[in-house]
Amino acid sequence: MMSTILTLIILGMLFQGVVAVLDSILDTAGVNGMLKGLPIIGPNLNLIWAWLFVAITDLGGMDYGASTEILSMGEFGSQLGTALAICAFIPVGNAAISALGKGVAR
Repeated sequence: MMSTILTLIILGMLFQGVVAVLDSILDTAGVNGMLKGLPIIGPNLNLIWAWLFVAITDLGGMDYGASTEILSMGEFGSQLGTALAICAFIPVGNAAISALGKGVAR
């Protein structure tokens, strides 16, 4: 269980780095503002990038004794579930790093 949580926290941190680079490239090309302005895609852009991250790196499934498949959608559902878990663990990872920083500072 702890290895799954740690894996998701690390994947969330890695994903944040990938998105930062991707945002920088899209800002340079002048496309990022247009993508974020689209009605349905803009608010869900982080999830779309997470799904692409999972699909490209073939992370779907996680295989830690629990399935991430949602809605019985097969491989796509497994990839989407993993992407949702990564997006959900970004604030958890940020909170863990903040707590560690405060603990070390004392």
